[in-house]
Amino acid sequence: MRLTALLLLLPLAACGTDSGASLLDTGRWFGGGAAVVEEEGEPEGPILRLAQGRRGADARLIAQQGERRMWRTRAGVVVATDGVRVVATSGLPMMVTATRFDGPDPLAEPATLLQRSADARRVVDLMTASREPEGMRFGVTLQCRLVSRPAENDLVLIVETCQGAGLGRIRNRFWLERESLAIQASEQWVGPGVAPLTIEHNVAAVAEEPTTAPAAN
Repeated sequence: MRLTALLLLLPLAACGTDSGASLLDTGRWFGGGAAVVEEEGEPEGPILRLAQGRRGADARLIAQQGERRMWRTRAGVVVATDGVRVVATSGLPMMVTATRFDGPDPLAEPATLLQRSADARRVVDLMTASREPEGMRFGVTLQCRLVSRPAENDLVLIVETCQGAGLGRIRNRFWLERESLAIQASEQWVGPGVAPLTIEHNVAAVAEEPTTAPAAN
């Protein structure tokens, strides 16, 4: 069974150094040296395979600077990542417009999580798709702890549990391949009131039209 299919069978419960990830100001996030990928034609290069509940889509790489990447589905949903961490979104009913870490993100060194747990603190900005003032929340602090435990098929499961004011308990999950130390899949919180994103990372693009996609707004 493919890992994507396995994740879709699991209950979706989740919990994203200042990334400066703001989809309202893409230039500030990537800076002046970002590589912008041509969008026309068939998909090429890496993609993210996204799912929310039973809906899924492939997101194509449209811009990159180092570990910072921006991906977009054909339906217009945009996901910004720093490494494998989702740090901003657009095109969903609730959007994460910025993520700022107080110190390094433990996911940047996943090998250390095999030896011990780690704590992390980050601040996120949230906004509804309507962008009305009453739907905006800035400077929401998440206090998180990451722990690892063995999973199936030579994978290690990293569980990140976070607490945020007015958000309750948030949980992210990351499936790490023990031999390569690469995170193959994840399930990440992308704002209150919306289903988390299940992501298959490190996927080569195929020239196929996705059958369904997270709805754009």
